[in-house]
Amino acid sequence: MKEDKRQEIIESAIRLSAENGFFNTSVQGIVDDCGISKGAFYHYFSSKEALHVAIFQYYFEQMDDSLKAIDQANLPPREKMKQQLCVPFEQLNKQRAFFIVYLREQNFSINKELHDVMEQARKDILTWYYRRLRETYGEKIIPYIADIILLTEGMRNAYLATMLFHNLDLNANRVAEFLLNRMDDIVQAFENNEEPIIHTSNLDHLLSEHTFSSINPKSQVDALLKDMATRLKDMPLSEEQKHGLVHVIDFLQSELKKPEPDKYAFQGMLANLKEIKAFDAYREKIAKLLKLQLL
Repeated sequence: MKEDKRQEIIESAIRLSAENGFFNTSVQGIVDDCGISKGAFYHYFSSKEALHVAIFQYYFEQMDDSLKAIDQANLPPREKMKQQLCVPFEQLNKQRAFFIVYLREQNFSINKELHDVMEQARKDILTWYYRRLRETYGEKIIPYIADIILLTEGMRNAYLATMLFHNLDLNANRVAEFLLNRMDDIVQAFENNEEPIIHTSNLDHLLSEHTFSSINPKSQVDALLKDMATRLKDMPLSEEQKHGLVHVIDFLQSELKKPEPDKYAFQGMLANLKEIKAFDAYREKIAKLLKLQLL
């Protein structure tokens, strides 16, 4: 019940902010819309600024839940990418008001906590692109993956903006299929010796420029662990071996979620993966990111 009321306040604030702007939307206007007292409002949020942060956390969590549900489905990489590309278009159709608030506030907010939430969301989407593109097209695209990320994200954002500002109701599945076809074209161009604009050596710099801070090591390790879990499913191993290795990866993912992962525990469990030669590069990268010595 408490969570329902909190959600009602957030959705009211999104709706009113889309109409008037967040800074022109008063707490009194929100409580009047919800039919509650100011005291009840402050029971859920310590301040209007805290509500501002909660609005974005609420939306990004919804987006993340949708992406994770697709991630966990037993789908081929290309279909998984297509379905995940659909998510923001489906969300826009459901929550047009939020996108209006997001576009108004993303470049002008002085709320540091909100700025951090937005930055993390940008980092997460770039990490997602990097992982999903590699799964879909293979390691061959690494030399030009930065260009693919830039071009795909640019096209996707252009269609989202067109839907929003011109009030168009585009078919999410059709747009996602179109974007995938354009990715195929870009990959084909590079395979035909098109020179990349941004080389692999500049990838970290690209992400830094695009998100205003580089993807943090824990996010990169999380992406690598997810890559390993995906590859493990198709490896010619016994069910017993797979079960044991899945347990190792699950442990590492759980440890990574802690504010301060236990490096010795991480180091020890990472050693259990060395029996799989295909995981050597992953282990080395993870060890480098977390400043560990491989056992």
